[in-house]
Amino acid sequence: MLRAWLAILALHRWALGIATASIVVYALVGFFLVPHLLRTNAQEYVANDLGRSLALGEVSFNPFTFRLAVHDAVLSEKAGDPIASFKQLVVNAELASIWQRAVVLKEVQLDAPDVNLIVDRDASINLARLAPAKSESQPEPAPAAADEPLPRIRIGRLAVNDGRVDFEDRTRPEPFTATLSPIRFALDDFQTDLNHENAYQFAARSSAGETLAWSGSFTAQPLGSHGQFTVGQLRAQTIESYLQGQLPVRLVDGTLSFAGTYQLSLHPTLALDVGLPEVSFENFAAAEQIDAQPIAVVPKLHVAGAQFSFGPRSVRVDKVDIEGARVRASRESDGSLSVARLAKEDSKSEVAPEAAPGDATTPASRPQWNWAVGEIRVADAAFDLEDRSVSPAVQFNVAPIAVTLAGLNSEQGSKVNVTADLGLSGKPLLKSSGQVQLTPLTAALALDLNAFDLSMLQPYVSQATNLTLRSGQLSVKGDVSAAAEEGTPPALTFRGDVQVANLHTIAGPANEDLVKWRNLALSGIDFSHNPDRVTIDRIVARQPYARVIIRQDQTLNVAAALKRNSNDKAEGEPAEGGPQSSPPAKPTPMRIKNITVTGGSALFADYSITPSFATGIVDLEGTITGLSSQPDSRAKVQLKGKVDRYAPVDIAGEVNLLSAAAYSDVALNFRNMELTTFNPYSGKFAGYNISKGKLSTELRYRIQDRKLDAQHHIVVDNLEFGDKTDSKDAAPIPIKLAVALLKDGQGVIDLELPVSGSLDDPKFRLAPIIWKALLGLLTKIATAPFAALGALFGGGDELAYVDFQPGSAELPAAQLEQLDKLARALAQRPQLRLDVPVTLVAEHDSKAIATTNLYARVPPLPDGTDEAALRKRLTQLEALYKTANKIAPEYPAETQTDKSIDWNARISWIEARLLEGMQPEQPTLEALGRQRAQAVQAAVLANTAVAPERLFITTERSASLAKDGRVRMEMKLE
Repeated sequence: MLRAWLAILALHRWALGIATASIVVYALVGFFLVPHLLRTNAQEYVANDLGRSLALGEVSFNPFTFRLAVHDAVLSEKAGDPIASFKQLVVNAELASIWQRAVVLKEVQLDAPDVNLIVDRDASINLARLAPAKSESQPEPAPAAADEPLPRIRIGRLAVNDGRVDFEDRTRPEPFTATLSPIRFALDDFQTDLNHENAYQFAARSSAGETLAWSGSFTAQPLGSHGQFTVGQLRAQTIESYLQGQLPVRLVDGTLSFAGTYQLSLHPTLALDVGLPEVSFENFAAAEQIDAQPIAVVPKLHVAGAQFSFGPRSVRVDKVDIEGARVRASRESDGSLSVARLAKEDSKSEVAPEAAPGDATTPASRPQWNWAVGEIRVADAAFDLEDRSVSPAVQFNVAPIAVTLAGLNSEQGSKVNVTADLGLSGKPLLKSSGQVQLTPLTAALALDLNAFDLSMLQPYVSQATNLTLRSGQLSVKGDVSAAAEEGTPPALTFRGDVQVANLHTIAGPANEDLVKWRNLALSGIDFSHNPDRVTIDRIVARQPYARVIIRQDQTLNVAAALKRNSNDKAEGEPAEGGPQSSPPAKPTPMRIKNITVTGGSALFADYSITPSFATGIVDLEGTITGLSSQPDSRAKVQLKGKVDRYAPVDIAGEVNLLSAAAYSDVALNFRNMELTTFNPYSGKFAGYNISKGKLSTELRYRIQDRKLDAQHHIVVDNLEFGDKTDSKDAAPIPIKLAVALLKDGQGVIDLELPVSGSLDDPKFRLAPIIWKALLGLLTKIATAPFAALGALFGGGDELAYVDFQPGSAELPAAQLEQLDKLARALAQRPQLRLDVPVTLVAEHDSKAIATTNLYARVPPLPDGTDEAALRKRLTQLEALYKTANKIAPEYPAETQTDKSIDWNARISWIEARLLEGMQPEQPTLEALGRQRAQAVQAAVLANTAVAPERLFITTERSASLAKDGRVRMEMKLE
């Protein structure tokens, strides 16, 4: 028994010894051999398989706590360039890995890692080359099944502390470098189990102070993640240093900061949702690649409520605020815009990838992105534009600028609400509001342009003309709409008002006034392009002025001022001998309902004759209505003014002003004009200067199909000739005798002068033709002076007529005045004789006489008389009827109803019966006709300058009725 116990005790001691020895060996292996093997194998692997060198500091392993610690590791290239290093790596494993059938790590901690990340010129990454080279005989690993679960791994905490990454990209034209330090990363309770949420945190800072924070959780099965991230103070210079000219502009200043959330899922398909509650750009500045001065400066750009969804391919932004932006642009001498130049440079840097024919992801097959922006607001912005294509260069400072766009989105037919308030050099200029549709592109906007200074456009004016625009303010208020649908020409309409105030233009070597006005207002404009048409309700010109000069070479100063400078050549103008320009486009249909002129004036001078002629028009007032470009349109003209301050002039008629050579019918009346003003023309065509005289004219110009028919009624008062000229163009006639024959007793000449001709005749000039016609008339008068006396009576055709009231021989005051004119005309032309006929119209005169007799016995009653008065008058008429007919009247049945008597009907009936019995006898009528002739005779002979033997009373009847029912006497001259 004792021996048995001793045997058992010896066995226990032997087992204890073995266990102790095993533990000692395990400890020795764990504490010493494992670190040695790790060091040796790791360094050999790196040297042999990776072709790099690995230096390790202290390596320790606790076999009882499964804690591995590696210190001061450095991975380098063979040449000694460092690739990566860390100060300490600690890995704490759990024994639970055995029964949990998983890799269970209590802790993984990496302190002060330092990584040199290099992208070489061939786009390869130095870290990617750390993978061992694959042998040609080594088989490809079989791909993992899509639903195969991941190995079970659990890490209580994984942390990276005080990390550093030195990044260098050598694919750039100039190598780009950046440093992120410190870098911190923490992963708590990591598991690869299904749907397990693994929480993580990441933070980094660049050497420039830029920050990145990223936190959230992810699942390994299925692979997905959600969380939040923050980027702070990302500098524009950093972006520019990396892109190095890939953008059309160069980023020179500014910072970008944003924070957001994301939701990522890779199963069953890729789904990514990103939310950016706030994105801020601060002090952003961009310049051209070759220019140091910024072309755009944005002190503040704020984006709120951005949402990005990759699955449904949608982007949503609630609001974009841009404050204080400053943009600079230019137009170069070749006409190119700096903005267009930037776009061209950008297109050169982009190379579109070619899609394979069978590629299912070609742009045509990909679903379209849907996007929407709730509101874009631009406040206190400025736009500086310098146009160097003209000399001197023009600078526009559009400021302040306030623009709001609301409701932008990619939906077909959606509309964007637009409001804009623009200034020019700090002063209010333009306000606009309305809607814009992006697809298809349409716009409907209200415009309000306030007093734009037109003198700023002088360089453009001088480039195209020879005139100078000294002042002018343009204002526009109305609604504009545009549409640009695919396959159809763009359409544009405008409805509103336009006003140009204080316009002043000068031209010529002496910089004399050409055209100016105080105000020109166009209201009720209806303009359309595609189809083209223009309608204007009213144009009002206040104090307009024009200076029209016929120069010595017979050209107009207006044409010379509007002519392009001889040194300039219109863009696209063909060279001599080159192809001819295309035929002119069809003129735009135009209609102007009313044109009003107030306070107008003009100066006209003709330097093509010697001595020169000049006159002015002042106080011009009037209207033009119904102006239209239609060939059959007729505009009514009513204008009046004064020539040289004291000679009234008025213009009236119908004219197609937009095609005056097609049709015109205009009357011009001039009164009290000094004839000495026309001495240049009189001396040239009549051979004498004028020393005295007044001129009044009634002119009518009719143009039909470029054929002119002009009628001139000319009245000359006290014309006296002065010195004779030596003009070779003077007519060889006794001009003074002809004028003497034309003068009446008071020294007045009254002429009718027709002129006709073709406007297509290059020799046709109106003023010389008028003088030629006048001299022709004078020649005719000098040879047959009495042939033209009939046109010199004055008073027109009405002098031949005298109108009497039916049944009366009394001459009204107007007729006496007319006969007085006739008498004075006869007094001035002693050779004339006058026939005055016995005149009557039996039917009308008889009725009038009978009515007069009836009303003398029974006066008529006024309208609205009461029934008692009607009954009384009917009683008087019945008494008169009984006296004349010896019986009582028998009224028709329709003059009485069951209830009452129609008194007016009975009065009308009985008056008609009485008038039939009161008709005058023929001798009475003949006496009335002779009384009328004698009344006219007496009225004419009241002028003692007319001899009685020059008047004859004739029995030839020539009576008729005038339009107003009066009896008209028609007299004859012999």
